[in-house]
Amino acid sequence: MTSPNLPLIAGRGAAREVWTGSQGHRRDLLAIVVDSACILAAGVVVFWLRSSFEGEAVTWARSYRHLGFLLLYLALVLLFLQREGVYTLAWARGESRELWAVAKGVLQGTVLLMVVFYLARMPISRLMVLWLCGISLVALPAWRVLFWNLARRDVDAGNGWRHVLIVGADARGRELAGALSASSHLGVFVRGFLDDGEPGEGVLGRIADLPRVLDRYLVDEVFIASRLDRAEWETVLTEIRQRRKNVWLLPMPPVEGMTTKPDWRALELVGGRPIVPLHWEPVPVLYLLLKRGIDFVGALTGLLLLSPFLLGLAIAIKLQDGGPVFYRSTRIGRKGRSFSCWKFRTMVPDAEARKADLVDRNERQGPMFKVADDPRITPIGRTLRKYSLDEFPQLWNVLKGEMSLVGPRPPTPDEVERYEGLSVGYYRRLDAKPGMTSLWAVEARSDPRFERAVELDRYYIEHWSPWLDLQILFRTIPAVFGGKGK
Repeated sequence: MTSPNLPLIAGRGAAREVWTGSQGHRRDLLAIVVDSACILAAGVVVFWLRSSFEGEAVTWARSYRHLGFLLLYLALVLLFLQREGVYTLAWARGESRELWAVAKGVLQGTVLLMVVFYLARMPISRLMVLWLCGISLVALPAWRVLFWNLARRDVDAGNGWRHVLIVGADARGRELAGALSASSHLGVFVRGFLDDGEPGEGVLGRIADLPRVLDRYLVDEVFIASRLDRAEWETVLTEIRQRRKNVWLLPMPPVEGMTTKPDWRALELVGGRPIVPLHWEPVPVLYLLLKRGIDFVGALTGLLLLSPFLLGLAIAIKLQDGGPVFYRSTRIGRKGRSFSCWKFRTMVPDAEARKADLVDRNERQGPMFKVADDPRITPIGRTLRKYSLDEFPQLWNVLKGEMSLVGPRPPTPDEVERYEGLSVGYYRRLDAKPGMTSLWAVEARSDPRFERAVELDRYYIEHWSPWLDLQILFRTIPAVFGGKGK
């Protein structure tokens, strides 16, 4: 289960969140690049098939003619795909309509190519054109379907949802919320509203409560559906920029003196309603892909190389008292999602039941729990903890994408529940995947203050870079082999 304050978001249908969400221009560029690659690859296949079947030698002259024909075909197909709105109206269309738009664009480009060659009286192999058209009709929809299925699996696994806050709980705001909720392919979850009027269903507070609500409800994007005065605009945009959130605006009369202007070129539709980005935070896509790649390769390599050693540890734990080898605990990950965190068991089997008897000896401040010379720790467990060997099974969590090699420490559900009475900044720790190691682990592991752990976790989230991850990983190695573990 997960914390009642951070409900688990479940359900299918958000297959196109990564595709239709926020990065409008980057999304369009990605689609153009992949479509172009598919058509060019189809052209190479067609050229090879024709040369093989007809037994003709491949010459530079034939290759150049085919390349010119292929580039013309590519330009025409992309032109008609753009005309069909494939690269501009993703929010407004479901999957089947997009596939139909792709098919129409390919067919229209093919027909126009044949007309151009006929009117210009240029020789062309109709069979080659039909082959090229047929492969394109398969390849362009196929990669989209594959992408949506992968995105759907990602969402079903607990990733990919965007948490949305709507400013304005009047008719416009609630109509927008209904449209967002009904458009399941967008992969958004409406957390609630802010409104200065009478409290109503789903209203989380007044506009002045924006900082608290942004942190408390792990908001990714803000939709402004209510007219604000100039002072409110400045306050809202300042708070959102500080937290690096995205802002969408329902078209409305401009506010005099407002310095931030909407980007009308990027207007989108959701449920037939126009929305326009007002402030957008760039996402380091390549860095995020690099981080996930390092996590996956590192976890897989670690599990393979260490498997004999890990097997030996498992046998030793089992022979010690006959209890289970692994300890599985529920932890709260990114965006408040719960997952099962794996460790080697280092305590007696009934450790959780005996925890209540040790609360008075807790050395940590805040929600964290630690007791010196904990009587529940087994002899083997004490060695495992000293060298942090009990953490190695978490490589499986990293491989599954539930954790990262580096990130904030994963909190327990009861720990997150206690955030409610503390600073709202504590919820910022849930903005990133939890990690096997962290900045806190190498900087202030012996510091009992919970506020220090939160401070370092927030610093990591706000200043993250691949270089920072590498620094933490390299500093973790001597901490492990030097016996500076728990």
